Formats: sequence, structure tokens, C-alpha cells
Amino acid sequence: MSDKYNNKTDDEFFAQFDQPQTPADQANRSGADNVGTAYTESSVAGRRRSSRSGRDNSRRNGRPTDRTASAQGRQQAGSSSAGSGKRASFLKKMANSNGLKSNDTTLSIVLKSAALLVVGLIMAVGIYVGIVFTTAPKINTDDIYSMLSQRSVMYDSDGNEIENLYFSDGNRTIVKYDDIPEDMVNAVVSIEDKKFWSHNGFNFIRMVGAIKDSVLGGGQISGTSTVTQQLARNVYLSEIKSQRSLSRKISEAYCTIVLEKNLTKEEIMEAYLNTIYLGFNSYGIQAASQAYFSKDVPELDTLECAALAAMPQSPDTYALIKADYDNSNTSLPVLTSVDSVTYLYNGDISKDRRDAVLVNMKNAGYITAEQESECLNDDLKNHMKLGISSSGSLTSYFTDYAVDQLTDDIVSEYGVDRSDAQNMIYSGGLKIYTTMDSSIQSIVEDEFSDDSNYAGIGYARTNSSGDLLDDNGDILLYDYSHYFNSNDEFTLTSDEYTMESDGSMKILAGKRLNIYEIEVNDEPDVSIEFKGMYTSEGGTFYFIESGALSIPQGYKTVDGDGNAIISAQFFTDYPEFFVKSGDSYTVNSGNYSLKQKTRQPQAAMVIMENETGEIKAMIGGRGTSGKQLFNRATNPRQPGSSVKPIAVYGPALQMSYEYEKDGKTMSLDSSDGSNWGKYITAGSIINDAPLTFNGATWPKNFYSGYRGQMSFRTALQQSVNVCAVKIYLQIGPDYAASMLKKVGITTVDDEGEVNDLNPAALALGGMTQGISPLELTAAYATFPNGGVYKNPISYTKVLNSKDEVLFEKSSEGEQVYNEGVAWIMTDILHTVVTQGIAGNANISSQPVGGKTGTTDNNYDAWFAGFTPQYSAALWMGNDVNIDLTAGSAQSASFWSNIMERVCADIPRASFREKPSNVISYGGEYYTDGTYSKTGLTPSATQGESTTQPSSSEEPSSSEESSSMTPSSGSESSSSGDNN
Repeated sequence: MSDKYNNKTDDEFFAQFDQPQTPADQANRSGADNVGTAYTESSVAGRRRSSRSGRDNSRRNGRPTDRTASAQGRQQAGSSSAGSGKRASFLKKMANSNGLKSNDTTLSIVLKSAALLVVGLIMAVGIYVGIVFTTAPKINTDDIYSMLSQRSVMYDSDGNEIENLYFSDGNRTIVKYDDIPEDMVNAVVSIEDKKFWSHNGFNFIRMVGAIKDSVLGGGQISGTSTVTQQLARNVYLSEIKSQRSLSRKISEAYCTIVLEKNLTKEEIMEAYLNTIYLGFNSYGIQAASQAYFSKDVPELDTLECAALAAMPQSPDTYALIKADYDNSNTSLPVLTSVDSVTYLYNGDISKDRRDAVLVNMKNAGYITAEQESECLNDDLKNHMKLGISSSGSLTSYFTDYAVDQLTDDIVSEYGVDRSDAQNMIYSGGLKIYTTMDSSIQSIVEDEFSDDSNYAGIGYARTNSSGDLLDDNGDILLYDYSHYFNSNDEFTLTSDEYTMESDGSMKILAGKRLNIYEIEVNDEPDVSIEFKGMYTSEGGTFYFIESGALSIPQGYKTVDGDGNAIISAQFFTDYPEFFVKSGDSYTVNSGNYSLKQKTRQPQAAMVIMENETGEIKAMIGGRGTSGKQLFNRATNPRQPGSSVKPIAVYGPALQMSYEYEKDGKTMSLDSSDGSNWGKYITAGSIINDAPLTFNGATWPKNFYSGYRGQMSFRTALQQSVNVCAVKIYLQIGPDYAASMLKKVGITTVDDEGEVNDLNPAALALGGMTQGISPLELTAAYATFPNGGVYKNPISYTKVLNSKDEVLFEKSSEGEQVYNEGVAWIMTDILHTVVTQGIAGNANISSQPVGGKTGTTDNNYDAWFAGFTPQYSAALWMGNDVNIDLTAGSAQSASFWSNIMERVCADIPRASFREKPSNVISYGGEYYTDGTYSKTGLTPSATQGESTTQPSSSEEPSSSEESSSMTPSSGSESSSSGDNN
């Protein structure tokens, strides 16, 4: 105790507490109260309380800390002594002033309760942390990149990048730490985590502050994470990383501990730089480096590193490039325009933060003052080189198909479902080496954009509303204006609905809206759709397949008559969807959707390399954009006469070869005046004379009348329907169908009442489903490839993200035709071009073989053919059955225009050499043992008809064959073609 108090008598000492107090005394008294309170709290909290806090309180009160202990000692002494009244009065005042009770039992209860409360809180926190740790994801740091979505890259046959495949968060390519510039690492450390190299994953000062803010601020917790914490959040907590909660912070801490324990700092930094989002759909520094600067990460300079390091805080805001789709932004500098999209420089918005990175780097000794000054004064805009190329020149038809083929292979190889396979493709960081020849694909794309290659549209008749009618007078396509007014509003007329007594609406079936019961997310739903429609713009005909009212699931049902019922609740929840106007209701354009309008006519083509089966080009339509489009190259259409070589003529020669090889002769019917010989050969004589089925004459040829006897070769050269049917009748439907299947045609229907086992389908091409351009291409390639069928392939090799081979693919070959048979068919099809009806397909640089095909009413026009190097099939037609103004001659010209350019720089070649089992008699070719003398001498078989049509001759609609095969009694959707 100080002398100030020791020199006083007891009366003087205690009397001072009874005197009136000055403001200063009151202030000192208040300080004493605070000291007493601080002591009481420290008694409860024990040693967990910081000694620094006690010292700070003492300094604020202006008294040494042992003053409190002295006062307490005097208090306890007074309680046990029977001293003077003044001493008792003092002790009482001291007890009251410190808020203490003289009852030890009460104090003990308070202290024990407080202690129990603290213990309970500690236990609760421990349990909570334990639960969070238990539910936190179990992580394997050995393969951290397996948790990341990485973009896959597709390459053409020359190794050029043609497509990137990724989900919305997967435009990412992994780079190794050794390939990352030191400036890139230092820039990130300077702005994101200055203690990165020394801490154990946490910045404890910032973390304690964040937790305090969470407790005091009602659950929201602030940022300030380390690089390791950000990595943990991005990789393992991606679904909740946007939450600012205590539980997420605890989970993040758990993952951070595991990362720091198992990975080196370099590995953590590498993974971080490969995971961060850097704007402009770029995940990781490699994707961003390419997007902004068109360079790989090792090539980044100091300023570019600083620019990227400045972005993680707000990547969308700080994105160095902005895309302007409607030219609405006039404030930012223009970098370039690609495919009608303007790309703007947005680097100025992040300049302050970018400069801060550079200053921090200099202060930390990572760069010199000279480097700092140079970068601060450099214009980042001069570094920008947009890493995006025009996608308009190449459509996605090929790459979409390659993805589908790879998906099928993954499903087959690994036994996973298609969704897992596609996830592997779009997020697995694969390198997919395709068979596409980009130069050939570009030629095809270019020719498909040339309107002069297309036939016109022979418009059907219309009704008074402008709707197109089919041959039966039924509406084929509605006029767009029949559905929508000038404001693009759809009007539901009074005869198309009724309002029910319960407030629901009944949309009547059989009107302008189709009603379908469907499932969405495994729950029943109803789709209310517009029927097909058309519009004409600037003389160009467009087809709109359909559209639908955008009524949410749960408000629609279908009654027993197929009508759609829209519940009364819908009108309560969406009162502005239907706007009543008199007896009608209107729906604005925001409440319905329409499918993309497509220009007509359409076309599709596939080009395949004969010997390898590699698809070199594929296009499934024209005037379309986007991904996963309807691919006409892989969808079947009726092939018309292009089916004849692969379903009739080729199989007939192969059957003859097989019979002769087995030492048997064929039983052939010559009662109609044909002279087959012992086998069907290129020199067999077929009588082009009327056939009668069930009392009707069928089929008709594309020319008027009949031409009598002609050779097998001539019949194919001139696409004579009668002769094709007669050959088909000799070999039978089963053999014809089996040979189609052997050359990869998967759409032969050979079961059910309506099937393809009839001459209308297999001899004339009126198949139930049809054949796709892709399958027709591969089937035709069998002939110039020596009779070996090669299944078409779109890729040759796939590597995973570690450059390990997942797939190596080559086309499997199957000997379908004898080599001699294939050679003879190649020769005949060559003369179809040089002497027959397909002269328009000829090109100057290479020999060509092939066959045209046209279906009834010119709905479909084909040419399928080959050169020594490639086979290709081209289809042209409308997406609905509307006549073309020209038939297969137009398709042959279109094919020629493309293949002329494709083969322009290839040295002229010949088809394969004649095999040893092919012999010739009188100018015609036979497989050994199949020749026999026929009614016409072989020398006359290639030119006996004096009424052969020219190669450009086209049939009239009156010369079409009927759509019914009288012999089969089963209706086919089309009987076939005229040439």
C-alpha cells in the first residue's frame, strides 16, 4: 500500500469515503468498478483470457493491477474481524460498489453455473465441429485433378484443334507447375496470400476476425481466405462455396488441413492456378491465357501475369474481354468482331488492382523498380489477342457425330450409362483425334452455302388461308400468319377451347394445337404444341417444325377425349398468360416457344475414305447454327434408285458367284423373254416389258413405255425400274435384305405387316424408314474397296488428361462381296456416269462411279458415288414432303461441284486392278465360271438400246411408279424413284 494511505490514521483513512466526491474522484471510482468487474470475468474465464486484456484495462483505469488484489484482501479481512464501525461501513460500501454479495454460497453458485455454461458451450462447439468434419467430403489429394472439370479438345486428321468440349465450368486445361512462369506465381502471392510460403494453410488473425464477425453479425462470415483455403473451396466444396457460413468455414478448414498435410506448396499453387475462374468462360490460367492473349502459359509476360492475378476477386467484373451480341455497348474499345459478335476491351476496370499487384511484387522483391515502372506504363490493350476463331465456316455436325460415336464406345467398353460417358467426354480433359480433313470439310461447307446448288421448291396448292395442302387436300403446313399476328401474338379462337364451370380451360384436340402426354423429370406432363408451319421471306421458304405453349408442369392434364385441361389454379397464379379479347384469348411471344426456322430445301452429305473407313467430312444441313442440331446426314430418307446397286444388282452378282463356287446353277425364270444364262451376270439379258401384279401393271419406268431386251449393265446405267424388279424377284427379298445389312444398312424393316421385304422397298427404294447418307456412303465404298465393307469411323485415338491412350480405333473390315464381283460393280457404276443417266456427276480429275436416286414426286433427290480415293452420298430434299423442281440430276451436279474441288490436287488415279478371277467375253466382264451364252451377244450389251435417255433426262410426275406394290399387298410410304 502506498505511503499516501499508510500515513493516515484509521479514522482519516475511512473518513475520506464519507466525504462528497469531485468529478475526478467519481472518474477514479468508476475505474475501480471496472477493475473489479474485469477481475470477476477473469475469475470465471480463467487462464483462457489474455493477460494483455488485463493490462489494457489497467492502463485505461490508470492503476496498477495489484490494486485490485489489495482491495480484495482488505475486504476478506473485514469480513472476519469485529473492527470499528467505520471499517465495517467501508467494507459494506466496497462490497456494494463492486457488486459483490457477502454470501459466499450465492457467489459459489454463480461461479459454478458460469463454469458449467462455458463447459457446455465448449462441448456444443466440439460436437458441432465434429459433425461438420464427419460430413465434410472425404478427399484424395493424390489425384486432385479428378475433381476438376477439364475441357476436352478435338483435333482434325492433321492435328489441328477444331473443337473444345466442356460443361459450363469446364473450359480448363491443366498446366504443370514447372510450366508456370515465376512471375505468375509471385503475382498471385502478392495480391492473394502474402504469407503463402510460410503459413500452414491459415491466416489465423484474419480467420479469428472472420469468426468473430460471424458470431456478432448474424451468421455472415467474411472472406480473406488463403490460397489453400480457396483451393479447398473450389475443388471440394464447389456446391456450397458461395455460402458465407460457419459450417462451410469449418469444412473448408478440414479440407485445408488435409491439403497442407499431403501436398507441397508448389502442388497447392499449381492446383490453385488450374482451378480458379478468370472470366470470359475461362477456368484456369491456360484457358485464360489462350482466351485473352492467344498464348500458352509459359509465354506470359509480367504484365499479363499481373492482369490474370488481379482477376480472381471478381472474375466476371474484371474479365478483360466482354462480348457484345447486339452492339449495345458503345463505351468500351472494340477489339474485333467474329460471327456477328463484337468483342470489347474491358481491362481498364481492373487497372487499379492490377497496379496493386505490380506494386506488391516490387515491394516483396519479386520484380525491380524498373520492371514495375515499365509495366505500370504499359497499355494492356496492346497485349490483347482474342483467342477465338470464327465458327461460321465449320458447322458442328461432324464433331457432334464424333462425340456420339465416342459415347457409344465408352458405354460399350466401360459398361457405364450414356450420361456418365458424356460427363467423361465433356469434363475429362480428353484429347480426341478425329478423322476430319478440315480442308475437305471447308469445301463442303462452302458449297452448301451456295444457293445455286439447290433445286427449287414446287409449292403445293394452298387453301384460302394460305396453308399448304398435301395431295389429299389436308393441311400440310400452316401459314405462319395463320398462327401469329403482326405482334407475334398467338390467338386461341372460340372454337378451339371451352371454359369449364370450375374455372379451368379445355383446349380442344384436333384443332391447330397438338396435345401430347409426356414425362418431365419422371413426372407426367402435357405438351401443347403448334403444328408445323412455314413462312416466306424475300422469296426464301422456311419451315418451322413446331413450338409449344410455355405452361409450367403441374397445371395440365388430358381428359378421355384427348383434350388438354388447364387448371383454374393456373389462371390464379398466372393471370396475364392468357389475355381475353372478345371471345378469344391471346398469348404473347414471351409465353410460347418456337423451334428454329430452317431454310428449304435442305441437304446432307458424307465423304469417307474408301480404304480406311475414315469420315473426312460430314454436313447435316444448311443455314443452321448451334450444337446438337438435327443431323440429316445420320437420319434416314427414302433412297429411291440409289438402293439398286446395293440391294439388287450387287447382290445378284454375288449370289451367282456363290452358286458357281458351290458348283450349283441358279434356277432363273426366263418366261418373260429374259435370257439370264446359268447365272445372273453383267451380260444377262432382261426384258423391259410390262409386269402384272394382282391384275395391275406395275412398276412404271421414268420414261414412257418399255424398251424390250437390254443387258444387266444397261438396265443399271439407265435406272430401269422394271428390270430392277425382275432381278429382285430372281434373288428374293431375304437375300436382298441380308446383303443390305452386311454393308451396314441398319434401317431394313423385315418384320411386321408393313415391312421392306417387297420390291417397292428393296428394288425401287421406297423403304419404310429409308437409309441415311452416312450408311449409304459406307455401303457404296464397299465396291471400290475390293468388296470389303468398312464401318465408318470419326476418330482414331483418344488420350486422357495424363496423355494415356484410352482408345485406338480403326475401321473393321468385312469381306462382303467377292473381289471380282466388287470390281465388276465398280466398273458398271463407272459407266453409269460415263454412259448412263448420272453424267452430271462426272469430274475432271478422277474417274467417278455412282448412282442417282429420286423418290416419288421429287421429294428426295440423291447421288451416291465414289472416286478411287473417296466415297460420298449427297441427299437433297425438304424436311416435309414438298416437291422439288428438279430431281437427282441436280444432286449429281451438286455432288460433282464438291468432289471436283476435293480431288483437285490429287494425282489422277484408277480404280483397283482387275482381279484374277474376272474374265471378259465380247467386252463384258464376268467372275470366272459364270459366263454363259445369252440371247444377245456380249458385244452388243453396252449399247443395244437406240432410245437411251440423255444423262440429264428427268421424268414427269405422270411417269412415277405407284406407291403400292401389288404383289405384296402392303403399302410402303413411297415406291421408289424414276431414275
